[in-house]
Amino acid sequence: MDTKSLNEFRQDLVSGEWVLFMTGRSHSLRGDEFKDFYQTKRECPFENLLESGQEVIWQYPDVNNLFATLIKNKYPAVRSGLCTTEQSVGPFKIFDPIGDHEVIVYQDHDHGIYKFSLAELEQTVKVYKKRFAELVEKSECAKYILIFHNQGKSAGASVYHSHSQIITMPILPPDVFRSVNGSFQYYKDHKKKVYAELLEWEQKERKRIVYENKEFIVFCPYVSKYPYELRIFSKEGHAHFHQMPDSSDEFFADAVFTAFQKMKVALDSPPFNMFIHTAPLTDEFGVHLHEFYHWHMEIVPHLKIDAGVEIGTGVAINVVDPDECAEVYRNAKV
Repeated sequence: MDTKSLNEFRQDLVSGEWVLFMTGRSHSLRGDEFKDFYQTKRECPFENLLESGQEVIWQYPDVNNLFATLIKNKYPAVRSGLCTTEQSVGPFKIFDPIGDHEVIVYQDHDHGIYKFSLAELEQTVKVYKKRFAELVEKSECAKYILIFHNQGKSAGASVYHSHSQIITMPILPPDVFRSVNGSFQYYKDHKKKVYAELLEWEQKERKRIVYENKEFIVFCPYVSKYPYELRIFSKEGHAHFHQMPDSSDEFFADAVFTAFQKMKVALDSPPFNMFIHTAPLTDEFGVHLHEFYHWHMEIVPHLKIDAGVEIGTGVAINVVDPDECAEVYRNAKV
């Protein structure tokens, strides 16, 4: 491994955000420094969902062969209601928080994503697609749908029992806007899809690729904001996650499974945030079906805490070279 230190600013090609790499700093990044918490089944609000008064939407695949249960979030960030329009308060824009916020609760209390089999992750993909497609039809107010999974207190999880969440919003969130708008501007200026360019370059360089199969590629981004972050892209470049063909589910699940198994071995199962960035539900850029965009999954392990520079400037500091991260992952035997 090349131990030459990396000390430079890099600008993300899509969002325009800057990341400062300072790999000469001494660092020891292990998952055991951010160890997960534990709740017993007696303490768990996701045990005995029907008996505990949780509002169950559906069970998958069915009550006799239960893998996951979809419930309403008891403490939602948004609320159900009639669609409203943007309002003004002085110089500020405001929007009523109308939307759906739901929780996908997996059946086994002590069986988190690091323990999921390939078959279980394929079921997870199908659950995600099923509810996403339903919300597209149901949510008249929604501009955006986010699927995410927090594991560990440092990643924002308040319940130990493994669960994912899905939320609709009547606005386009800023991080998503930067991703989509940056993709659009690149498409407009260069007549090329920016993520297709990025994937072509990564496949040519091959320094940061962790794993790939017939349809998906897993890699550490050249401008990684966080140590050991991973991104998973379809090689075909679809804009909308829920429109991924069913025949691709097993390949996506295989990529996700391998990513988590390598993270488990290389980093000792750290807390993480996982989310899917997909195209908005509304066409605000005048390009048919967001053909300039490319949905993808991001997995961010929690191995550092942002401090004054990051919070005060918005410039992330990363103390590990993404090339080194990818090599560590590749060498992790799973």
